[in-house]
Amino acid sequence: MEESPKNAQDNAKVQKSIGKKVLIFTILTGLAYFFGYIHYKYVSHLFENDRNFLFLSDLEREMSFRTEMGFYYSYYKIVVEERPFLAGIYKIIFDRLVEYPKDVNAFNRFNIIPEVIIGAVYRYFEPWLNSTQYKECHMVERGPGHSPVESCIGIGQPIFFYLEAIWWLSGLTVAALFLHATVLSQSILGGILAVIQYFANHAECTRVQWAPNERENLAVPLLLLQSWLLTLRLRETSKKKVLKLEIVTLLINIICILFWQFTQFIFLTQLAIFFVMEQLRIIDIKTFSLFLYSHFCSLHTAVLLLQGNDMLKCSLYTTFLITISVYCLFLSYLRIKIKNRIDLIVESWLVILRILIAVSLSWYLKKLFSEYLEIEEDSHVWDILYSKFTNYKTFHTLIYTCSEVFDFLQISSIINMTKSLLIPFVLLSCINMVFHWHRDSIKSCENEILSENTNKDNDESVVEDSVVVKEEKKFDILLLYLKNLRIESAVFYNISQMVVYGVMAALVMRLKLLFSTQMCLVSSLIVNKEYYLLPKSFRKYVPILWAIAIVPVLSELSKNVTKEMSHIGEFNDYPQEELLLWISKEATGAFAGSMPISATIMLSTRRPIVAHPHYEHLEARKRAYSVYKVYGKFTLNNLYYELNKLRASYLIVETKYCYGKSKKGCSFENIWDIEVPALKSNPKLCHTLLTEPVDHFYPVFRNQHYAVFRIHDFSIQYMPRSFDT
Repeated sequence: MEESPKNAQDNAKVQKSIGKKVLIFTILTGLAYFFGYIHYKYVSHLFENDRNFLFLSDLEREMSFRTEMGFYYSYYKIVVEERPFLAGIYKIIFDRLVEYPKDVNAFNRFNIIPEVIIGAVYRYFEPWLNSTQYKECHMVERGPGHSPVESCIGIGQPIFFYLEAIWWLSGLTVAALFLHATVLSQSILGGILAVIQYFANHAECTRVQWAPNERENLAVPLLLLQSWLLTLRLRETSKKKVLKLEIVTLLINIICILFWQFTQFIFLTQLAIFFVMEQLRIIDIKTFSLFLYSHFCSLHTAVLLLQGNDMLKCSLYTTFLITISVYCLFLSYLRIKIKNRIDLIVESWLVILRILIAVSLSWYLKKLFSEYLEIEEDSHVWDILYSKFTNYKTFHTLIYTCSEVFDFLQISSIINMTKSLLIPFVLLSCINMVFHWHRDSIKSCENEILSENTNKDNDESVVEDSVVVKEEKKFDILLLYLKNLRIESAVFYNISQMVVYGVMAALVMRLKLLFSTQMCLVSSLIVNKEYYLLPKSFRKYVPILWAIAIVPVLSELSKNVTKEMSHIGEFNDYPQEELLLWISKEATGAFAGSMPISATIMLSTRRPIVAHPHYEHLEARKRAYSVYKVYGKFTLNNLYYELNKLRASYLIVETKYCYGKSKKGCSFENIWDIEVPALKSNPKLCHTLLTEPVDHFYPVFRNQHYAVFRIHDFSIQYMPRSFDT
């Protein structure tokens, strides 16, 4: 039986459509992989240039992971080295090294899931990775006065495998950025522009090349994927595709929460934006409810996998999710149908009232949960924000705000992003979008009025004495305008998220990577011709305008890449290496010291420490407060009492913290003078320890940067008196 011509044509169209989709998918996937691979090679090369990592010993490589980096890497080292695998997991769940002598559940307290996953993958492939194909060792001369060291390279070496995973995640960041920008702008050129802007503003968008395993570097690529899926979801109408997108979004939500403790604040802003969108009727209640359900499931799953993380359970994200979920279930139908201006005014006030009630109730629930469960894990976050706008200062707020990355956003960052035309492109894109929505609404209003009048002309409403009298309908222009206003939800969400990130970055410079990356996304809208302000007759000149505009962008891209590639450094810290070797050979017991050196001691010597760099816990902040008293002006007995309570055996004093000065007034002497002004006239405790023999603290090691004191003299034996009867 021969196929009919009509069926043949339909089949040809279907095949052509499938072929087109396959071609587009192949091009997008290929470009995403290409851009991701370039970034992977770029950041790994910058990292090597900065530290000369290939020619360092294992100890030097671990020492180069300062503060939090070394702290997180130590858990990867446990997973890789402990035999069997479950022994490593047991050591993590019952960790007695990090807050000696307490048992700490590291899964519950710290976001170390990435280290466990990467470590488990390494263990699985270890038999192949230990072959000479993936691992090569050589001796490195270090100059006069220093013995040569063995340096092993290749992904068979655990630390290189760990970094390789991080570099691929940074490549995923750019790949996700390209895909998201392409979908948002509905143009491959938009995706390419976003990637160009990312590289042109690389120093503002990431610091993975300088601090590889900071939590934001692991979570940002996944947050970009999640945001891309949300954009797809807001534009999708097929129920089957919506379900698939919701499932994938749910899984990525869980991973984002597990990878970075700050994700809860980002998801809080997402909830707030979607709630406002529902109130403004940009999205319907069904879309909003599915979004909430995804967050509800991911939050509970993450809490379960984190084994009941206290900070997450009592977060504002959790309470806000509860509040607006209750609204969706019971109160969402209480909306006024707008028929006149009075209805509009009443509904506008109700929208404002509902938002205020949701925020107030969420805050109240958070305080209630925190007080009932006696949890104060995130109290420092609100203290830091409060200190930025007032004269309120404490030891803990100054520890943060004195660090450059927690300062306000610098003007230099704004200047750099303006030079690369990132900010002008974003502003022009936003103006174009607003004008586009306004223009479409006006056009729809005109069409509706014209259609209504045409219908009236055709209908004779009153006929008297062969005279036709027409009824003219009066239109309320404002109501008609709002009725026809169609704001694209995906674009509105991304622009709103950019504004929120901008506020975050202005308050905390460390978060500028979220803001600048989101700006790269929004700048891609400028390539969509549908949104141009120019009349159609002038659009033929757009390529010329683009050729002119892209020149300064490429110029800044070249300058930025050249500047970053020209940075050449080499890591070495012989005084710290000397200290660590001495500890490994001579000292046992718990160490008290600054957070950076404590993390390195735990990583490289496996000795217990009493304070650590993960500050997002009340107990950790109390312990750091006690240890850092050595740089204040307290009495020796007070310090001895604090360290004895923590059962520390050794105290490490660093000369840079004892005698260091700061232009911003951020030396530890300044911080303690603000914290305890009554002790200003006393001598510095660390100075006394370093210059005079004192009771309770016995010097056992000293070099140009570090001094170690044994807190108890174990050579003295105190025997009880006995009496003969």
